[in-house]
Order: sequence, then structure tokens, then C-alpha cells
Amino acid sequence: MTRADLTLIAVIAVCALVAWPMAAGASSGGSGSVVVVGPEGETTARLDENATLQIAGTAGTVTVVIDSGTVRVTDSTCPDRVCVHTGAISAPGSMIACVPNGVVVRIGGEESDGLDARVR
Repeated sequence: MTRADLTLIAVIAVCALVAWPMAAGASSGGSGSVVVVGPEGETTARLDENATLQIAGTAGTVTVVIDSGTVRVTDSTCPDRVCVHTGAISAPGSMIACVPNGVVVRIGGEESDGLDARVR
């Protein structure tokens, strides 16, 4: 490795370290909100305030509970209840969908972390 290679590696590392906090701050914007979209419109609530929302879906009512910084669907009139079995979410960009009722619960609003998909 030449001296020029080491200099280039050092410059790239410094740029990455400087850019990392700025990118992390940009992706966390809007993470304090919960957006519930249903057939009748959009409802927004704060993630840090406990609440129970009754959302009218196409096949019945979906109950969304915000508690201690997490969001979960506790009851739904859909046949398989996949949305209920999803459990609680808390990470920005996470979502729960009740497809038969046409209801989507999303953390962080319209803001995106720039990723097309997330694998856990």
C-alpha cells in the first residue's frame, strides 16, 4: 500500500465519521408521530402520549393502542387478524397493515429513512 492509498483511506474514514451523525439525525425526523391511514382519512397522534384509537375500516373497526412509546393493533374485525398478531412496533419507519380493512399504522409519518426495505 502506498502513502497515497493510506491518505485516501484516511480521508474517506473522516468523511464517513463526520457524515454519520448528520445522516442519523435526518432519518430520525418525524419519529415522534404515529400516522394511521384508513378509508375515511388520516389520523396523526404523538408516540409519547398514551391513546386508544378506533379506526373505521372497510370491513369493520380496527383498535390501535399507543402505549409507552409503542403502537399495536389490539383488535380488528378482519378474518385472519394478522395485524393483531404483528405485535407492538416502535422503530421509525415501522408499520402494521390490516389489508382487509384498508388500515395502515406507520411510525414517523411520511418521513423515510431512505431505505426501500428493512430486513431483521
